Amino acid sequence: MQRWWPYTVLFTGVVAVSWSAIFIRQADAPALVIGSYRMVLASAPLGLLAVVQQRRAPERPTAGVLPWMILSGALLAAHFAFWIESLKHTSVVTSVVLVAAQPLYVALLSPLLLREPVERRVWLAIAVGTLGAAVMASEDLREGLGTLGGDLYALLGGVASAAYIMVGRRVRPYVSWERYTGIVYPLSALGLVAMMLIAGDAVTGYSTKTYVMMGLLALVPQVIGHTSINWSLAHFSAVLVSIAILLEPVITTALAIPILDEVPTGVEWFGGALVLAGVYMALRPQAQDRLAVEVSAAD
Repeated sequence: MQRWWPYTVLFTGVVAVSWSAIFIRQADAPALVIGSYRMVLASAPLGLLAVVQQRRAPERPTAGVLPWMILSGALLAAHFAFWIESLKHTSVVTSVVLVAAQPLYVALLSPLLLREPVERRVWLAIAVGTLGAAVMASEDLREGLGTLGGDLYALLGGVASAAYIMVGRRVRPYVSWERYTGIVYPLSALGLVAMMLIAGDAVTGYSTKTYVMMGLLALVPQVIGHTSINWSLAHFSAVLVSIAILLEPVITTALAIPILDEVPTGVEWFGGALVLAGVYMALRPQAQDRLAVEVSAAD
């Protein structure tokens, strides 16, 4: 394998997922409906691919891996449920920045889930990132509790996404990407459909444009984007993948300006810069120290 190939796949995945907020904003349907259609449509081809791969090269996942894959599906469903709902209540830039700050959430969760201590400089970085989130939330304070609720949904979506990335990193070296996505995506779809039915949301009756947007969500951010990122987790650490995902708010914001006519305010730019600066402060030394290892793993 060429050394540059894993980086190309990872970058392609980040660009693809950056379209998520754009498609969601143009889909006129409840969050759980959008998430359900996205995952059901994405699960069909990838589930079929997993079946074909299993027939060609039978592989029985170990008992220790299956619970983690079930957890991964549940976390992915939670991520979409919270994050898509956040886009109904707050701006695109605020939502994607708070979700993309998942490396900070990884630092917070690592002592609990991975039993890895957090260095002092990381806590300083978390303080900077938290200040940035507070600045962005202050801009929404004038809009009322509904907008602040959107910020909270985005934070919860980011936490679920961080846990999903860590679980994926734990599992992917032992399971092919076809089998991983072919199991995790349908599990996530089942979770979202169950929540949609419990919430009583209508399954049909939406505009043609909404169906098109949900189809594009399944194809571009999910099949291409998330699958590329999941593939990359076998070659890069969760930390490096999280760093790459920091490009998402930049790309999404650039797309939202001409497509959605959403221009971030000065306060949102400043708060978002603080969040990304906090993540950069926390991860830059680790990224440098591990670069040689990551390149070796990609070969």
